[in-house]
Amino acid sequence: MELHQLEAVAPGLAARIAGADPGHARVFAFRVARLACAVTGVHDATALEVARGGLERYPEVAELVQLWNLERDLDAACESQLEGAPVPPSLDQLQLTSECVEARAVAAVIAALTPDAREAARGATYEALAAGCDGRALEALADGLF
Repeated sequence: MELHQLEAVAPGLAARIAGADPGHARVFAFRVARLACAVTGVHDATALEVARGGLERYPEVAELVQLWNLERDLDAACESQLEGAPVPPSLDQLQLTSECVEARAVAAVIAALTPDAREAARGATYEALAAGCDGRALEALADGLF
């Protein structure tokens, strides 16, 4: 079985997610996505709405396309800011520019929508860490659910 990126940077949190009830993992994924948006100052209305309401209403196709386009545009801006950095850049390098951290926060929202709840939680958590969320804040969110 292939390891998820989260297991390399936060193995304890990854293990907690792996053992979580799928319903709790899904709630955790969206809470993490909201935290990532708050920490990075995401202002995109669609990203914020999906992060807030993803548990109640799955986004429309147009909203998903808008999120993917936003992430792509932010990633492109991030890459231009990180020219000369190793590929792939480290988590620390991703946190150097606002475009990079915002791209990762939007990626956390997209990850929270992944069909498998535990994979959604792992993906959103990894992206939130890449966006600059404090691991202790993520652990505290996990404490309330797992």
